[in-house]
Amino acid sequence: MQVDELSKFGVDERIIRKVKERGISEFYPPQAEALKSGVLNGENLLLAIPTASGKTLVAEIVMLHKLFTEGGKAVYLVPLKALAEEKYREFKTWEDLGVRVAVTTGDYDSSEEWLGRYDIIIATSEKFDSLLRHKSRWINDVRLIIADEIHLLGSYDRGATLEMILSHMLGKAQILGLSATVGNAEELAEWLNAKLVVSEWRPVKLRKGVFAHGQLIWEDGKVDKFPAQWDSLVIDAVKRGKQALVFVNTRRSAEKEAVMLGKKVRRLLTKPEARRLKELAESLESNPTNDKLKEVLVNGAAFHHAGLGRAERTLIEDAFREGLIKVLTATPTLAMGVNLPSFRIIIRDTKRYSTFGWSDIPVLEIQQMMGRAGRPKYDKEGEAIIVAKTEKPEELMEKYIFGKPEKLFSMLSNDAAFRSQVLALITNFGVESFRELIGFLEKTFYYYQRKDLEILESKAKSIVYFLLENEFIDIDLNDRFIALPFGIRTSQLYLDPLTAKKFKDALPQVEENPNPLGIFQLLASTPDMGTLSIKRKEQESYLDYAYEMEDYLYRSLPYWEDYEFQKFLSEVKTAKLLLDWINEVSEAKLIEAYGIDTGDLYRIIELADWLMYSLIELAKVLNARGETIKYLRRLHLRLKHGVREELLELVELPMIGRKRARALYNAGFKTVNDIVKAKPSELLAVEGIGVKVLERIYRHFGVELPLLKNIKDSDKSEEKPKEKPKPKKGTLEYYFGKGL
Repeated sequence: MQVDELSKFGVDERIIRKVKERGISEFYPPQAEALKSGVLNGENLLLAIPTASGKTLVAEIVMLHKLFTEGGKAVYLVPLKALAEEKYREFKTWEDLGVRVAVTTGDYDSSEEWLGRYDIIIATSEKFDSLLRHKSRWINDVRLIIADEIHLLGSYDRGATLEMILSHMLGKAQILGLSATVGNAEELAEWLNAKLVVSEWRPVKLRKGVFAHGQLIWEDGKVDKFPAQWDSLVIDAVKRGKQALVFVNTRRSAEKEAVMLGKKVRRLLTKPEARRLKELAESLESNPTNDKLKEVLVNGAAFHHAGLGRAERTLIEDAFREGLIKVLTATPTLAMGVNLPSFRIIIRDTKRYSTFGWSDIPVLEIQQMMGRAGRPKYDKEGEAIIVAKTEKPEELMEKYIFGKPEKLFSMLSNDAAFRSQVLALITNFGVESFRELIGFLEKTFYYYQRKDLEILESKAKSIVYFLLENEFIDIDLNDRFIALPFGIRTSQLYLDPLTAKKFKDALPQVEENPNPLGIFQLLASTPDMGTLSIKRKEQESYLDYAYEMEDYLYRSLPYWEDYEFQKFLSEVKTAKLLLDWINEVSEAKLIEAYGIDTGDLYRIIELADWLMYSLIELAKVLNARGETIKYLRRLHLRLKHGVREELLELVELPMIGRKRARALYNAGFKTVNDIVKAKPSELLAVEGIGVKVLERIYRHFGVELPLLKNIKDSDKSEEKPKEKPKPKKGTLEYYFGKGL
């Protein structure tokens, strides 16, 4: 199908022209099938085609066509913040046609009414679910929902959220689901009342095989010979001027293999590549995680996992796309949508360790990884190779290469997700009776798959009883639900009701004995937080610490044989990390002392920040004392900035974080007033305070900083002291006196 043929479907000429400007004159077969399916006439569609087969372009055309013909808004749902940012950069190009694009990912306690000014809104599922609960007015104008990576409906963590969004929007907006692999695509399409387009066609041919002891056995039976070790596959790819992406099952494996592979790859780098990689490595801030990354980056290798900070992940992804990084080792999280194709994909591990011991990685995940092989416009074919370590090659071939991905199952079976969603239906979506509640739940994929009303009613009743007992909701004489303020606020804050219950139960102790350690342990005890794992060798020291600090904790120590004992020590460890953070222990020391990575540290702080805010909001609803609210607010600020009490005033200034604030304080600038009275040269003498920082501070007070060449001149001029000393020339105080 030629791009010009879109005009037959009423697609605006501006959209056609824009597509052709990208160098596209003809659609791939699955793209053509999708566009002819009725999706341009408003039909729902589930599009399940391989990675790099053009799903996003179909979504873009459908979005623009919808906006141009019907108006309203289109919402593009993604599972990860990083993917939201990537799509935002892609879709911004459509603003040439007058379409406004926005992205929203964080802050679960806002209606984001400003989004009403935009036409295409990119959001994570959790963020959009939160916006639904806040009843953002612009949501009534949503005409199209696009669910990218819709197979994550089967994800334990986020599947229920996506399912409930689709349940809410069914019949209210057109739905377009996108995925590379769906085991039960027909069932999912039936639930969505959607047309189904499934295809194995790829723009770059994919060869799949299994490597065992120097033999690479392809799916067609052909065999290639290599040296016995699997790393020979990487060296071979780089020698051919290609890149390799290696999937392993743990972070430490990713780091270890990157070190090993880097030593072998570095001799294949050109001098300009080596020079550029050295520059990139030197641009990274120093901390234990980044120091490991620097070591491998100069060799043309890198690792990618959830422990990296956002800036580091972006640097690695960009350098890999540029071709500077020759081999990238990664955990499976990279397969979740970030656009990083490679000529050769090597899957070193098909098993991983969990709470239940070693288990096989699902077929769906392995096939998602394999789908990354082959770069459109660069490769005629891509190669996906599974390494057989102890497994039999033929069994891996049968399971992962010829096998079908697992069926998706609704994750509303997850009690925490179900509990939160039932509360939201009653408090935020106007469900007034048990019959209405069941009526809505019958629209879900959960009920569609099971068709068992008795189980659904039983599950819903147990949740409703929990909500009644804990005063989230009430019922009137006619058995109609009454949403109580505590329940409404819990749902708006996007909290698990069990978290809110813990906050409510602990509030009397918080009022009686407010202290950072006790409050942080309370946050860590909630299902919304997630805690640091505790190693066996650490147990004794954290138990001793818990006994020592017992008077500050809001719960008694569990008996050592109790199943809660391990969890409690993990909570104490997490609380102690947060306590160290607000006492200004450096990031590098925290990462080393707690055995975590940069990304872990900031994820914990981000979660604790949200939960601290939620605790304050619920304390207000529960009529906590004013001094308690004041204490919690100051502690929240310390947590947000990672500072001691005395720096709170300074960190409110622009570009002043914990390091610069401490440097200013130690140099004698302890308050904002001290900064106002200071000369620019005095402030510039403080470590970390440069001209740009100073300009931002001055601008914060409505004053433009004099040019650097004038700063020294202004410092020479001193006014003679009088009864009331005049402000020094060149200080902020001086400019205020001039009426500026």
